[in-house]
Amino acid sequence: MSDSKTSILINRQVPEYIREEYPTFITFLEAYYEYLETKQGTQINDSTKRAKEIRDISDVDESIDDFETNFYNTYAHLLPNDVAVDKEFLIKTVLPLYLAKGNEKSFKLLFRMIFNDEIAINLPKNNILRPSDGKWTIDNILKIETDIRSVYTANGNNTTSIVTGNTTFILAEEVGFEDLSVYVDDVLKTHATDYYVRKESRKVIFNTAPAVNSVVKVVYANFDITSLNNRKITGSSSGATAIIEVGTPRIITDGLVAGLPFELFINNKTLNGSFLNGETITSDIIDSNDIKINLVADTSSTLTKINVIDGGSSYNVGDVVSIIGGGPSSIATAVVESISAGTINTLTVKYGGAGFNIASIITSTGIAPLLTTGAVDAVNSTGNTVPNFYSVTSDIISTYANTVLNVADYGFLSTISENTNTRIVDALTSLNVTSIGAMTNAIVLFSNVTSNITSFDSEGAIYSAGTNFYDIKSFKSVARIDVTTGGLGYKIGDEIVFGSNPASTYGFGAAAAVKTIAANGAITMVQIQPGRLTGTANIGNNSISIIGTGTNFTSDLIVGDKIVIRSQERYVNAITSGTTANVNVAFTFTDASANSNNCPIGSFSQSILGGVNYTQNNFPSLTISSANANATGAVVTMTSLIGDGEQLQANTSGIAGQILTIKFTSGGAGYLFIPSVDITAYGSGTATANVEIGSSYTTSAGRWTTSDSILSSSERKLQGRNYYVDYSYVTSSVTEFRKYKKLLKDLLHPAGFINFADLNKTANLSTNVSVSTVKTTTISGTVNTTASSIYVTGTNTKFNIANTLTILTVGSNIAVNGIIRTVNSIISNTNISVSAAFTTNSNTQTLIVIT
Repeated sequence: MSDSKTSILINRQVPEYIREEYPTFITFLEAYYEYLETKQGTQINDSTKRAKEIRDISDVDESIDDFETNFYNTYAHLLPNDVAVDKEFLIKTVLPLYLAKGNEKSFKLLFRMIFNDEIAINLPKNNILRPSDGKWTIDNILKIETDIRSVYTANGNNTTSIVTGNTTFILAEEVGFEDLSVYVDDVLKTHATDYYVRKESRKVIFNTAPAVNSVVKVVYANFDITSLNNRKITGSSSGATAIIEVGTPRIITDGLVAGLPFELFINNKTLNGSFLNGETITSDIIDSNDIKINLVADTSSTLTKINVIDGGSSYNVGDVVSIIGGGPSSIATAVVESISAGTINTLTVKYGGAGFNIASIITSTGIAPLLTTGAVDAVNSTGNTVPNFYSVTSDIISTYANTVLNVADYGFLSTISENTNTRIVDALTSLNVTSIGAMTNAIVLFSNVTSNITSFDSEGAIYSAGTNFYDIKSFKSVARIDVTTGGLGYKIGDEIVFGSNPASTYGFGAAAAVKTIAANGAITMVQIQPGRLTGTANIGNNSISIIGTGTNFTSDLIVGDKIVIRSQERYVNAITSGTTANVNVAFTFTDASANSNNCPIGSFSQSILGGVNYTQNNFPSLTISSANANATGAVVTMTSLIGDGEQLQANTSGIAGQILTIKFTSGGAGYLFIPSVDITAYGSGTATANVEIGSSYTTSAGRWTTSDSILSSSERKLQGRNYYVDYSYVTSSVTEFRKYKKLLKDLLHPAGFINFADLNKTANLSTNVSVSTVKTTTISGTVNTTASSIYVTGTNTKFNIANTLTILTVGSNIAVNGIIRTVNSIISNTNISVSAAFTTNSNTQTLIVIT
């Protein structure tokens, strides 16, 4: 070290008179000591050199190399020699480390020095559930507008001075010219032309001093509301005073005002008086030069709600609502938010038609692109008025597309022997569509139609053939004949005679007969029956024999065929010739005088029930051929084809254009009293409403600020042995516990405490790994499905409610008994349809929604 050389000190150590009178002597001394300081002279004068270095030995930074072992043995014998920290720093700071024993910072310092590791200390006592120890607070809030301004009185002096009132005015915070507006006597001034801003020194400097006693106002665009923390505020009108604990932007604004108004949390113990709506409040802050700056703001009294008294009619969403009066500083604005659409919400069944199933879909017609969708909710399937089943075949042509005439097996039913006499009807697979009937109730699934002037059409019962689904409506079979007038003297079995088809219609094969009569022979019900065979039958009372006239039983019938004669259904037991056959049960006639000769014969195997290809609402005329020549007066009318003939009336909800709610687009500010509402410029002009004004000063209901005593809090635990106690702590480090256990125990561990270690390892995750999850939700109740059906029928289910909650929607994937399908429509709380038919029957199963 240069300052330890004696040669350079001579000139400063020798008295001044000797330096002046004997300069040669001084030169000699300097030369002598320079020699001693050379390598040759080191040994001669080593003790002198060491003596001069004694003052440096006490400095750790200078002597660590010489005394490292001694320092460690004396002061840091518990610390390892290979510490990560600089050794000079360690020896100089080890004493504070010892003094801070048990403090969290001492643990962090130790791990930084030894392991270069940032440790975390967790205290289980912070998670202990403590009864009656939760912190409850009640907030007292004064709402103010954001246009906070500093206000000054000018003295008219053009001299530049830090004293406010000349040309220079001290700002409340450090802002640029773009973040403030400057007014003199409420006249807006222009930056650069009238004034300029020195942001760093927080000054507004005018080019020419404002007039004496003029009011200078600086409005801040983004005022730091925390500057008012712990400041006193005073209401200019009410005289109320309070101390602000915390100032903060309002987090929840209710969408009433532009920007984010401020909330001042008030210490209720400091509140003196009551602040008023729309009044001015004042406060002050002191800058670094002890200059007081006066701040002014306005309490925020906005309108909070509009109550609709009378909604009127014919209004539209967005119609402007005028808010009049109230003395605000900023006028509130509002618009119509929602109206009653008057949409179709129910369907009334005026006439049920025939051939419908529960869940048959109903759609509106003639009003595109508007749409109403409904579903059949109930049917009369008793069979008393209309057929409760319909027979079709489930075969499709493609199945036999490659079958040649000379093949040994045509693929017919196994009970049929193929030969030249085999009838096509015997080869087909018969399918009965059951539980059908007249529609008795319908529901609306969706509607955006605001008028009930529309027509509706429902699908008929659906059946499957192959992989496709078909509507029985496509057969256009006669399915309902109503008795308009019953007449007198008619007999059961009297034939309904179908007249010629109207022009451009081509229906054929329909047949019907009287099914029931009253005591006086009045017709009470007509039954749709299968097409008639060639010829007629003569039958006797209590006889099983059929004697035909012009018949060909051997080709038209086979044993087992079901037939109907005079509305009595029987099965063929034997065929003895083209004109004679026997049935399984004897025919019976309650009226022995009834003519049982020349009766038409209906065969269920020969034709489709009700015929085919008729046109709805354009039917042939009907007459009645009675066995009693004196029968008279009956009138019967064909009304419905299968899956058709329904008449539905739409019902709308509410009044179209009736105002339901009004929303504020701005809540205004500074309202002194409740304004009035004007909605006469739109719609019917008859709607009325009133408003509610919010208070500037509010007191909350209270809230917990900690979860110490909340039982349902996830982080709270019951106090227990060893871990959740007041004397335990957890060291969370990437260093293994065994490496620091002894060091920690010997050096810093507080007596009486228990230590737990958490190995905080961080893993490197591959970004190429993708994880997909499948979420399943079960629907309450149970469901049933039927093979070849697309419908899911529920018991105690709430499909509509689940749809409202978006748990189950159209397009959702569902699973029933392991079979997954997609929801096509949600018909009711207990019925939905899916994209494809189920393949098995399932009963009392859980319906699972797959996400």
